[in-house]
Amino acid sequence: MANDPKTHYPPLVGVLAIQGDFEAHLKVLKKIGVDAIEVRTGPELDRITHLIIPGGESTTIRKVAVEDGYWEKLARFKGPVMGTCMGSILMASKIECPNGDGWGMLDITVRRNAYGRQIHSFTANGKVEFSENPFEMVFIRAPKIIRIAENVHPIAWLNNEITGVVCGNKMALTFHPELSGDDGFHRKLVGMG
Repeated sequence: MANDPKTHYPPLVGVLAIQGDFEAHLKVLKKIGVDAIEVRTGPELDRITHLIIPGGESTTIRKVAVEDGYWEKLARFKGPVMGTCMGSILMASKIECPNGDGWGMLDITVRRNAYGRQIHSFTANGKVEFSENPFEMVFIRAPKIIRIAENVHPIAWLNNEITGVVCGNKMALTFHPELSGDDGFHRKLVGMG
């Protein structure tokens, strides 16, 4: 069955490669020895067990995926998913500024560009659930998670703000872990299989 991680071993991670920083994710996956492919079509989406939705422009992603006929297939992907920055916006149930609905993979509300425009991008040390060490978080026109449901578990923080969450096999991060030099979140995604 397509998108069922139990039918594939070892995992094959797909990185949505319509636009955005997908190449940096592919480099991290290669470094940790995980098979990965760029995903630009519905048939490529059918081949993978895990999906990464990278940062980028959500309007561009939506336009291309709708025109190519696999927007709904992305929204219904059953395997483990990690969304970073823009990816976390698409995974949300509710989006603010402008208001809208995401795919609903996670019962969260996300506010777009909550830290400001591109010139307000920054790097800061936050904390993550799986390590005692500070984790370098890169925020580029980043969103903020402003509401989470009871079944959604925080896994990353910057000061007192939640910057990462997980529920079941879906994980959303408002920052760019692929730019941090730490592969912990990519390993966590692969381990969700």
